[in-house]
Amino acid sequence: MKIPYLPLRELNARFNLKDQQSFEDVYDSGRYIGGPFVERFEHQFANYCGVDNVVSTGNGLDALTVILLAEKELGNLPQNAKILLPAHTYIATFLSIIHAGMQPVPVDVTDILLTVNDLQAQIHKVDAIITVDLYGKLVDDEVYAFAEAQQKPVYCDSAQSHGAINVNGKRSGSIARASAFSFYPTKNLGALGDGGAITTNDHLLAAMSRKLANYGRDNRFQNSVKGVNSRLDPLQAAFLSNRLTSLDQDNKQRFTVAHFYFNHIKNDHVVLANDGFLMHNSWHVFPVFVADREHFQSYLSNHGIETNVHYPVPPHQQEAFKELNDLSFPHTEKLHNAEVSLPCHPLMTSLEMEYIVKVVNNY
Repeated sequence: MKIPYLPLRELNARFNLKDQQSFEDVYDSGRYIGGPFVERFEHQFANYCGVDNVVSTGNGLDALTVILLAEKELGNLPQNAKILLPAHTYIATFLSIIHAGMQPVPVDVTDILLTVNDLQAQIHKVDAIITVDLYGKLVDDEVYAFAEAQQKPVYCDSAQSHGAINVNGKRSGSIARASAFSFYPTKNLGALGDGGAITTNDHLLAAMSRKLANYGRDNRFQNSVKGVNSRLDPLQAAFLSNRLTSLDQDNKQRFTVAHFYFNHIKNDHVVLANDGFLMHNSWHVFPVFVADREHFQSYLSNHGIETNVHYPVPPHQQEAFKELNDLSFPHTEKLHNAEVSLPCHPLMTSLEMEYIVKVVNNY
């Protein structure tokens, strides 16, 4: 049996007819920057997330960077602000802080995501916090409550948690002061190219974000702030509208796969996340942790199972962040060294799930 990690072509083929019609509609509209297709998607995504404002951007990194730049322009964050974030994340979270002219203050994680315990030692030394819904799992509500009690604003890197719902019924994108989404093609809600969005209930933050993402323009010929050029393409917006209506059902199927893995993978050499990880999760990634990743991946590949890694090298050990290379975050480094992502997507069949479990259990 040959099982791909994520069959993007087949996943997108479900929307073939709608996408062809969308291409014709955008082409015929004559509006190839901004316009009604972008406005429609922003409205749809705002309703879906349960927020007042969505500001679309060119990608997820820009979305998070623009949030921080907008807060600085509004006077809500100081110049060169210190931003606490988990060391266990993708490098884009770190880069957003640098691009905003601020300082990343990474902390180790005691589990997979940030917890209150991870924040306590550093929270009094920073100006704000970025949480990360890594693998699609929402950061616990206690983190937001603790930060609020300390009067620290929280922004969320929601690039992997599209559609996840917390214990109070709030969707990803509506929990932090502002959240940043990526619509990279592999995401649960993915375009056929790059795309991103900011979600927030703060109208001033939304207005400043929109201005910054469009050169800092007040109108066609006047610019009041130094902005960037980061806009969602109307064709990608149309494609995202086509897929948004299927997101909940797709996430339900992902949960079915994850639940099956949790109940049936029984191998002391393959460590799963804790049971609580199953809930409040969009299951963008199903992670397992092994002592010898290369051997495990080779073993699965020899049995026709394609896997992925999220992520081989933590940001603080990257050459791009030489100034952080001397830092040590033992648990983060252990997770990055051990993580392997198993196939977990809406098109998986029972036979594929059973086969993967059988192979993993025989490792």
